[in-house]
Amino acid sequence: MGYVSNMKTLLLIMATLTTLLVTGCAYRAIPLAVSYPLSTQNRMQAAHHWDVLAEHSADRLAQTLEVTFPNAVVKPALFIRYTQEQEKIPFARAFFHMLTSKLVQKGLVVVNNADASNALMIDYDVQVVEHKDRRRFNPPLGSYTVLGSLVWLVARGIDKWGDATLAVYPLVAGAEAYTAAKYYLPGETNTEVVITTSASLGQQYVFQESNVYYVNTGDADHYEQGGKTYQVVGCPTPPGSCRY
Repeated sequence: MGYVSNMKTLLLIMATLTTLLVTGCAYRAIPLAVSYPLSTQNRMQAAHHWDVLAEHSADRLAQTLEVTFPNAVVKPALFIRYTQEQEKIPFARAFFHMLTSKLVQKGLVVVNNADASNALMIDYDVQVVEHKDRRRFNPPLGSYTVLGSLVWLVARGIDKWGDATLAVYPLVAGAEAYTAAKYYLPGETNTEVVITTSASLGQQYVFQESNVYYVNTGDADHYEQGGKTYQVVGCPTPPGSCRY
């Protein structure tokens, strides 16, 4: 009877503590922080990735022209604004030529003079974002279970297997899995770039799209000049002829 009585007391205490815990969690002075649903974001690490973006932007622009001017025999010409300041920035310089090439390859008319009648003005803006207090997340769910399983397999192999050296195989398998994860998931950085491409006709935006990418922190100078966020400014003259 004493044992049953002690168990009842213990269960009562546990139930009371659980109730207090649940009740306490139901009220907070500030909102509870939750994570966003799992998503992915590309990491730019090569000039080829800039070319991929140029191809994507050209596709989207071509699709927009088809929807916006469905009955036009000849689609409006395109003028990509480009300044001397952009020539000093690796990404801005390369992207101008890449985007021009992709648009021409798609059969669109690209002019080098902004005075062309009814030309659509193409701009691209690059913003570098440096995170100073980025909170890292906990390991993915199941990480400790996998680690514990590997340790158990190694211990089991040493104790039970005829050839104890076979215990190295679980470690090799774990290392291979880790390497594969690093290959396909290069990891997040504290530096991101927001690249916005737009097309306007007069005072009206016909197209605008923003893309966000991780970049290596040491490569931030590929996207900005003088440690400042760079923004494209209009230049109503042929490429390379702007003066400041």
